[in-house]
Amino acid sequence: MDKPTIYPDQSRTTLKTGLQKHKVKDSIRVTKGELFLIFLKAGLAFGGGLGILAVLEDELVSKRRAVTREEFLTIYGIGRIVPSGTMTALAVAYGYKFGGMPGTVIALLALSIPVFVLTIVLTIAYHYLRNSRLFGLLPITIMPAALALIVVAALKLGKDIFRPSRELIIAGVAFALALVVRVNPAIILLVGGAVGAFILQGNEEGKTTKKKGGGR
Repeated sequence: MDKPTIYPDQSRTTLKTGLQKHKVKDSIRVTKGELFLIFLKAGLAFGGGLGILAVLEDELVSKRRAVTREEFLTIYGIGRIVPSGTMTALAVAYGYKFGGMPGTVIALLALSIPVFVLTIVLTIAYHYLRNSRLFGLLPITIMPAALALIVVAALKLGKDIFRPSRELIIAGVAFALALVVRVNPAIILLVGGAVGAFILQGNEEGKTTKKKGGGR
């Protein structure tokens, strides 16, 4: 039986098509509609920035696997450095990543709607309830619940470094500098990034040396 003739152009086209399909399969995208729902849900999270961060981590990393945990933490670290609010920076970053400029507007709008509405509602409620007995229940009801959400979010985000490692040492030093010495958080993040880059470069050089040694 004669084998079918495969011409070079046909082979290249087939290979290119296969690579494109593989790339599309591996690349997980978030639609503009999903982007709106994710940041709308994040905007409804109580507990401040870490509450919102926990929702974004759950939606983008755990459920959709649209970004890796390392990339998520890197973008969060960058968001902590910029002058604007951290959650605003994350909305801009992920909005642009998944939807360009329209995605940025969508993410910012979705994140702002719950904040705007809830702020107005809570301000009105405070005006009418500040002299009532119900207002005295806030410190023993909502506040502990919000604190629990913040603690859970912090533990989830940091669980990958809660083991004997250089990352844990860096985290401990950063914690001490922020809590005891009261160093500016932006400086801590910049120094931490520089130290991390130095360690990463050393790891890469070590791997390269091992490969060369193994090749011999």
